[in-house]
Amino acid sequence: MLDRADLRAGQAWRLWTGHLAHTDARHALVNLAACALLVVVAVRMGMLRGLLLASLAMMPAIGACLFLFAPWLQWYAGLSGLLHGWAAWLLRRRGGAIAIAGLLLLVAKLAWEAWWRPRTGGGIPVAIEAHRFGALAGLLFAMIGPGKRNRRKRADPQQPRD
Repeated sequence: MLDRADLRAGQAWRLWTGHLAHTDARHALVNLAACALLVVVAVRMGMLRGLLLASLAMMPAIGACLFLFAPWLQWYAGLSGLLHGWAAWLLRRRGGAIAIAGLLLLVAKLAWEAWWRPRTGGGIPVAIEAHRFGALAGLLFAMIGPGKRNRRKRADPQQPRD
């Protein structure tokens, strides 16, 4: 769990591992389902390795932003901040009209959350700040990371084979 008091006490590793803790089994299952979907998308795009490497930077960035810019949050648990980062990273890396539409939908979702302040099935307020910081981190790391060279090239059926 990303706990403000533990971070103040010097437990910096929680900036990475805090995203792996969940409030209950339902919370974990919902996050794992979204995780599986995004992993499939990343594999199909040939960008899984890049996404996982970007995650190493996104995780502490999200945690640090929560610590610095959301002082009312005493703790955070779950993958949802990172998953929003993954979605933004994949969309930004993809580019094109579909990516623009996807990013606009992501912005609309974040605006809806800011307006309605949703709660989990257990009545716990959703840490929408993690979603926002995750999406911003995903966009940032997609823009400053290595180019799209990591994309898997599709075989050209017209290309002669060796």
